[in-house]
Amino acid sequence: MSSEGYSSDLEVVSKNMASSELNDSVDSKFTSPEDSPHQSIAPFDMDAGKKFSDVKLDTSMINGDSRSSIDAVLNGNGHHGSTISPEDASNDPMLASALMSPLQAPLNIEAMFTPAPGGKPPLQRAPTILQRTHSDANDWELYKRAGPRYPASLEQLIMKYHQKNSNSWQLAHDMGAGSGVYATNLARFFRHIHVSDPTATGIATSRKTLSAWSAENPKKRGRFTFSVCKPEEATEAFTDNSVDLTVLMDSAHFTDAEATVRSAAQTLTPGGTLAIITHRPISHVVGNEKVAVAVQALFDAWGPRPWEIACGADTKSQQQFSLGLDFVPLPDDLFSREKSRRITINARSAPREYFRVPGVQGEEEEDSDGAAAMPMSPDEMLEMATSRVGDREKRVHYGEEDEQGRGWRYEVGWESFRTRVAVLDTPETVARLEPRLKEIERLIMKTSPNGVTVVIECAVAVVLATKK
Repeated sequence: MSSEGYSSDLEVVSKNMASSELNDSVDSKFTSPEDSPHQSIAPFDMDAGKKFSDVKLDTSMINGDSRSSIDAVLNGNGHHGSTISPEDASNDPMLASALMSPLQAPLNIEAMFTPAPGGKPPLQRAPTILQRTHSDANDWELYKRAGPRYPASLEQLIMKYHQKNSNSWQLAHDMGAGSGVYATNLARFFRHIHVSDPTATGIATSRKTLSAWSAENPKKRGRFTFSVCKPEEATEAFTDNSVDLTVLMDSAHFTDAEATVRSAAQTLTPGGTLAIITHRPISHVVGNEKVAVAVQALFDAWGPRPWEIACGADTKSQQQFSLGLDFVPLPDDLFSREKSRRITINARSAPREYFRVPGVQGEEEEDSDGAAAMPMSPDEMLEMATSRVGDREKRVHYGEEDEQGRGWRYEVGWESFRTRVAVLDTPETVARLEPRLKEIERLIMKTSPNGVTVVIECAVAVVLATKK
């Protein structure tokens, strides 16, 4: 989440639509400043020598497809033009999103989340982790793409919360988006999705990915725009009170949380939603104690590598991550405390236990041997991340048994653990951990009911807030 290469260029991915469709579909929130009665795009501070008139701005719009009802889509009977196979979908969370069929207007949230006949859905197979197919792929993008798929329950959690407090579906902001993994989910609901990231590399990746995705999914509801922008400076990309939903996925701990929240709030409409989500970088085995112990021993022997990719190497980011989003403030002057929700999924209401980075000292904590931690200097104490949870904020915990927490469990074979190490680390590390991987294989074959797989679950933290 560094800020190198910062600029305010705005790029637009769009489709070539017939002029008759265009006239009916363009929303004033993202037309050019000259045409928009709301003046929804703020003038940008351009780099030296660059004029605002040089920024490419295309007002094409993608409409929903009226040929398929939402119920038919969710039951698997809706029309879609994708040729992606279910196997491909399991390999890549973004391809899985691309399989979703088109929306029809007006948006019907209740219909979208009506449970399919047959009761509780079966446990999903974990997605196969992507291999290093591109030489320019960096560890952070591999980590995000190799992580758990965002299940439908997360969309339900966010979108029903938003519908209850706003129900406006014009403009969403995916900030700190990286390669834009979650932007495709937002395209199911919002007419415009603005994708921002602090680095030009992140925006180049997301623009390429989402351009290809848009070409394969021409009937999706939303279109995408892009800017290089830090989460703390969201006001550089929007005028005040113009965004309906802002999401920050898996990267809040890299930011100045106070500045990020205030900047996002300034751009949100009254009643708009701020959604912040993060997940634990390593999963834990449930329902098989022997394998759970062996897998934890594997991760302990692996060392700090997965945590360093997820949290960075600096102390402040790791301390913030260790609080499981409790470090995120929701100031009384900006957000309704009564409507805010601090949610944990598969974390047993103990985010600090599940999200704590090994070796990171927190508030009034001891080291792993039970001894008092080394005293910190005054400067270190001032910089230490602390909880910002208010007295009137509501905490909620969900598990796999709850509709809102469903979908974060997967069945995996022992080779899934090897693949995760191989993707995020070196061949030498895989070789070093081979005896532990073989022990996991042996235990699964011996203790698992089918002798092949075990169940893992991912711990998740969510903050939902409504602007006053």
